[in-house]
Amino acid sequence: MMAIDDLLDRGRDANRRRDEAANELAAVLKALEGLAGVDLLDTTQKRDLARLRDRPRTKRTSRRRTAAPATSA
Repeated sequence: MMAIDDLLDRGRDANRRRDEAANELAAVLKALEGLAGVDLLDTTQKRDLARLRDRPRTKRTSRRRTAAPATSA
């Protein structure tokens, strides 16, 4: 029983760390956009910021794998 609790705790910890990292990244992106707004970024930084803006943002979804349908030959 203790092993199951440990595994659940690990999953919750991993989710919490991922959420914290995402929040920090969002804050950095917001700060960079602010610097770009007052023209304090060089051309390379502007290009990288544009690349970050263009990245498609996906919603968090459950990524459970489903079994492939059995095919008979």
